Amino acid sequence: DADCTGGDSCFVTTCDDNIQPSTPSPVSGAPTLAPISGETPPICPQGCPDCDPDSPLPCPRSDLKRVCDKENDELYPPGSSRNGDRVANFIDCYDMCKPSFCCIHDSLSQEFSPSCAQEYENCPLYYPCYIIWWKLHDTIGPATYMRVEQDEPFYKDLKFDYLEQDFAQDEEFFQQLFGHHFDGDDAPNDDTFENPENW
Repeated sequence: DADCTGGDSCFVTTCDDNIQPSTPSPVSGAPTLAPISGETPPICPQGCPDCDPDSPLPCPRSDLKRVCDKENDELYPPGSSRNGDRVANFIDCYDMCKPSFCCIHDSLSQEFSPSCAQEYENCPLYYPCYIIWWKLHDTIGPATYMRVEQDEPFYKDLKFDYLEQDFAQDEEFFQQLFGHHFDGDDAPNDDTFENPENW
């Protein structure tokens, strides 16, 4: 396949039976998100049902749809810290969308990768994130055999190494992404995904 030669860079090899949730931390080298406009976002954006500052899933940024629309060729304007960069791009969209992953699945897991689809009122507002979830499930075989490089402007500079580093730093998201395929709370490992009975 043109997107992946089948080498080591295509595979997730960090599954661990003993992963425990940890506090996410930013990936080094990742771009810093910058608001598209200079305006301060309202405390409760119009249409956001749960504006509580302690909400487990906060209101999304108002520019989520623009950042996650791969057909949006808009560039950050002169004077912006991101002057000339594409507004819509995978990495910014991914960073904005990660907190909502629990909205898209119905795993019965209670601790490792619980679903929040029926609990978090703000879930529907993250619908533009589908493009991220689709790409993270674009695999060559089992779920851990990911291929992420794609020759389109939205995916420019996206490399598997970026995601691998992020998975290592944000174990809670890692657990959601790979654990949601199962209903239990046992941490899956590489053998779990390579077992044909689980396909």
